[in-house]
This record gives sequence, C-alpha cells and structure tokens, in this order.
Amino acid sequence: MAAERLQKVLAQAGIASRRRSEELITAGRVTVNGATAQVGQSADPAIDRISVDGRPIGQARELVHYAVHKPAGFVSSSRDERGRRSVVRLLRRRGGARETADGAERLWPAGRLDVESEGLLVLTNDGAWANRFLHPRYGIEREYAVLADRPPDADQVVAMLDGVRLSDGPARFLAISVEGPPPEVERAADEQGTWLRVRVGEGRKREVRRIFAAVRIQVRRLVRTRFGVLRLSGLRAGEWRPLSAEEVTGLSGEAPPATTVDRGRETLRVAIDGPSGSGKSTIGHALAQRIGATFVDTGLMYRALTLAALQRGIDVDDPDALGALARQVSIEVRKPLPEQVERRETVLLDGRDVTLEARTPRVDRAVSAVSRHAAVRDEMLEVQRRTAAREDTVMVGRDIGTVVLPGASLKVFLTASPEMRAARRAAEMGSPDRVDAYLAEIQQRDAVDSGRAVAPLRQAEGALVLDTGELGVEACVDAIVDRLPEPSVHA
Repeated sequence: MAAERLQKVLAQAGIASRRRSEELITAGRVTVNGATAQVGQSADPAIDRISVDGRPIGQARELVHYAVHKPAGFVSSSRDERGRRSVVRLLRRRGGARETADGAERLWPAGRLDVESEGLLVLTNDGAWANRFLHPRYGIEREYAVLADRPPDADQVVAMLDGVRLSDGPARFLAISVEGPPPEVERAADEQGTWLRVRVGEGRKREVRRIFAAVRIQVRRLVRTRFGVLRLSGLRAGEWRPLSAEEVTGLSGEAPPATTVDRGRETLRVAIDGPSGSGKSTIGHALAQRIGATFVDTGLMYRALTLAALQRGIDVDDPDALGALARQVSIEVRKPLPEQVERRETVLLDGRDVTLEARTPRVDRAVSAVSRHAAVRDEMLEVQRRTAAREDTVMVGRDIGTVVLPGASLKVFLTASPEMRAARRAAEMGSPDRVDAYLAEIQQRDAVDSGRAVAPLRQAEGALVLDTGELGVEACVDAIVDRLPEPSVHA
C-alpha cells in the first residue's frame, strides 16, 4: 500500500484516534525503522517497521463499530484513573471485544457522554472513520431526551433557540419540544419534572446541560437518543450491537449511489412557483427525491444572505450594502448528507453549513426586509442560476419560472383556494379554531405577493398548473414526471 501520514496509519491499525496518535508521536513514543518518528511523517506499514513504545504494530486489523446504550455511572473512556467503570467493559463482559495478541481489542468511544449522562454511544477501533463523522463541518445532529426540573416558559424557549452565550462561545438548540423519552429509556417510579426533546448540531463538552443552566433550568437526567442516522433502536441500558453497513456509511458522510433518472448530459431544471401555502416545498422535495435531483428552496438562500448581514452588522434597510454583500459571499445549496434525515437541503455560506442557523427566529424577523430590495434580488439571481446550472435541480419560489429560470426544462405552477390553504395551515398548527384568522393572513399575503414591484407572483407562460387542493403529493409528482422532457445529449 502507498505511504500515508503516520497518525492515519496508527489509527487504521487500531492503536488510537488520529489526535491521540499525534500525541504519541510528539511524545517520542513512535519509531519508524528504528528512528524516532516526527509529526507529519509518512510511512507504509507494508514495508516500514512501525513501533509504539517498542512494540511493533500489526497490519491494519478488522475495523469494528458498535452502538452502546451507556448507563449512568460509566465513563466514556477506555480506562479511568479514578477506577470508575468504563463503558468498554460492557462489551468485554459480553463477548463484544475480542482478545488479540496484544490483549483486549483496543476500542475507544466516539462522541463522548459525561459520567452521569446516558444513552447512545459509539465504540470503535476505526479512528479515521470516527474523526470524519465527529468533525463539525459534517453537521452530525445529536438528539437528547432531557428530564428538566420544570417546563421552560416561552422566553426561555426563544433564548435557547436564538442562542445563549457560554464560556466557549454562543450555543443553541436546533429544536426543543415537550416529549417523553423513547421506550428504551427506563423510567423511575418517583421521577419528577418534565421530559423534553432537544437537538444540537455539534458535540461541545456538556453543551446541553450548560444551555439549560444558562436559562436557569436544572437537568435531572440526560439521555442521548440519536446520533445522525444512528438511534437507540431497541437497546436497553447496558446493551450493545454492531452497526450495520448502512449506519457506518451514513455516519461517515459517504452517500450510497443514488437512483436517478438518466437524462443524458443536459441539466434538468424544474421551476415550481405558487402562492404561499400551496405546497411548493413539499411537492418540490418529493419530486427531487423521485428523480434524484437537488432540491433548492430559494427562500433558504435569502435566509443565508440575511444571516451574513446580521453577523456583519449590515442594516437590512441598506440595499447597496446588501447587494455588495451578496457579491462578496459564497452561497451554495447541496443535497443533505444521509444522516441529516430531517433536512430537505443544505445551504453553505462561505463553505460553512448554516442550514440550521438560517432558520432561527432572528433570521425569520429580518429576511423579508432583506429580500424586498431590487438590488439584492438582482445579485441573488445569478447565484440561483449558477446553482441550477451545476446539476439536475428542482427549484421552488415565487418567481422561478418567470424570472430566475425562464428557460427551465419544465415550469410548474401550484395553486389551491385560499380556504383550502387556510384549513391546511390550521391543521398543521393544531389550531382548527383559527381557520378564519389564517384565511385573512393568506388573502393579505396573496395580495402583497401579486402586487410586489420586485419579483411579483405570476404564472409562467406554458406552465403546468396543478391544484393541490384536489391532487395529493404523489399525484402531483406523477403529473410532473409525466411532463418532463425526453433525454437529450449535447455533443
């Protein structure tokens, strides 16, 4: 095999994670062909003699990956200087960690939990894989069941979603709801408090506990229930199982080959317009999944620009500054990774995943002010067109077929009566008594959208018109697929 960085070789051999391997090299504990190794050095285990503390490493061994339901009281490390029980013991005492010539198979936890916390943990000897899926740039979401001493009030919920300031920087929840733990979590007969579910997009030390503490709520119990695509899936406290091949792939960020509609080398672009509440996002995403295209909600792109403006302190009423900002920043939309199961798309701002940040209440309050400026929409027009030119795309908005993609492969206009859209909104919000209020809001929104000086809502000439009040999602997708152009190949 070809020579690779020494820390990667050590990780693949199951010695330690890449970071820990670098520490071993720095400490002078690693030699290559009898000479003390240096950080950054490369080696080929097939021809070089690599040793740690004088003991030769073996060739890369079988890589293993386990999901474990860690009970409270166990430490998330291979060993503990204070003699506390290690989560690795759970596998060793039940035959999960095989014996090797070097002793017990070296396993270490990926994505640790503090000693009093419980729930989903990954044990592996695959350092390269663990380093990849734990890296913040992949946005692996964590979900927790939390027993709080009391339910949060509205102000506390807003604070935790908008973000609180911690000693190591701002932090926030991606979502919070009142919901009990999954059945794998054993309940205490005398438990007191309120169970909540929260999601975070990173794995900072004791982050969930510290966010709650910042709004003066005490966490009495914390259980991780999901890690990307990985769930507890029937594991009771103390139980473990090997990860499936799909779970290993999903956590690594490597997408399996997609089933797509082969349309030659011509990029397919579907433009979907329609009034608010007509189902553009739902139907557009379902269509994109059906044909293997990238789903793009142009509203999310404006949200990313709004986020950039807020972060830079730019006045949302300054069209010149906002237009200049749109030229300066890079906004890209991509398909979500397999483990990002709750996303329809991922938006990158200057290469950083801001999909969740762009949907915070703070951005909600400012995005309309940003998007109404003609200078902003002119600049964003080119960003949106470049996005649709890269690959097969389903793009939704209010001026996609008329302005953004006038040469789209297919233009679709979704409609539904205001009464139907109001009833749908009331059902989604669980507020059947507010149908009349939602109807008034929708009628006002329709009037504003149709009368806008910038990017008014219009039905594109030749568009396929579908009434989503009469047709369900699958029927709409079927109708659109039937109208897609035949494949063509350009020389």
